Amino acid sequence: MFVTATLALLIVALPRLDQLRWWRRKEQFDEQRFYAAVHSELRAGASLRRAVAEAATAQDCRALAAVKAGALGGASIAEIAGSLQSLPSGGRRAAMALQIAAQTGGRAADVFLRLADRAAPAADIARQRRTLTTQSRLSAAVVAGLPVAWLAFGGVGRLGDLISSGGALLAGVGLAMQLIGVAMVWRLASA
Repeated sequence: MFVTATLALLIVALPRLDQLRWWRRKEQFDEQRFYAAVHSELRAGASLRRAVAEAATAQDCRALAAVKAGALGGASIAEIAGSLQSLPSGGRRAAMALQIAAQTGGRAADVFLRLADRAAPAADIARQRRTLTTQSRLSAAVVAGLPVAWLAFGGVGRLGDLISSGGALLAGVGLAMQLIGVAMVWRLASA
């Protein structure tokens, strides 16, 4: 009976996993990759507008769609910079660098290379944070799933012995402690 209920729960829950916020990989503006791509395109001889368009195309980020459309559509540098400024992280710095490069016309490739070098440590920290967050959430899921797996694979027969011998309180306290631990790990991973 319990195994059937568990299987039914899995059949209902698995198709909905993609709707969970933590399951999907978030599209984020990678500042370091953007600057490095602009630098590379400028070094290859592309115009500033074309370099920005190619750098925006290289990233799979919806936030850069307006930047790409503006750059390819012939928008002014100020309009493209305005689109960059609306990005959640690093957009303001990218917009300022673009406007300065457009106004001065000087060694823009070197400016974008230095910006890429400055953004690299922050990108590494963000990648490590995402990795550790995913690991802690996976650990919480494993810890939360162990009692269910124990019950599904033969623990139901032993559960009756535990309850009849006065261990129901002990099992309840253990389950409560486990749920509190999972909730704390999940909350820390979300912070």
